[in-house]
Amino acid sequence: MNMKLMKTTGLSFALATAFLVAAGAAGSSTALAQDRQWRDRDHDGRVDTRRELFQERRGFNDGFAEGRWDAFAHRRFSPFDSIRYRFGSFDYRQGFQKGYAQAYRQFANNRGFRYGRGY
Repeated sequence: MNMKLMKTTGLSFALATAFLVAAGAAGSSTALAQDRQWRDRDHDGRVDTRRELFQERRGFNDGFAEGRWDAFAHRRFSPFDSIRYRFGSFDYRQGFQKGYAQAYRQFANNRGFRYGRGY
């Protein structure tokens, strides 16, 4: 009976040690993967992919054109009125807002450009 107790205890220690070693190795690789994942994130905490960057760039260009048009037409500042903005993805809308604001600010202050007197 004493021998059976020693075998059971020894086997328990061996299994616990193997489990701790395996958990430690898996934990370090997970930590490395998470560290890499956080380094690839932008300021909002999202992972940038090519598609997200493409959508944001496209939204910026569309927003810039829409903002310029609204500034020249003496419309109020409202990027939300555009149908493209309403049905765009999150990244597209972020780019659209940035482009719209930049163009509206630039061309609303330089209205003479429309009539050939600016620049």
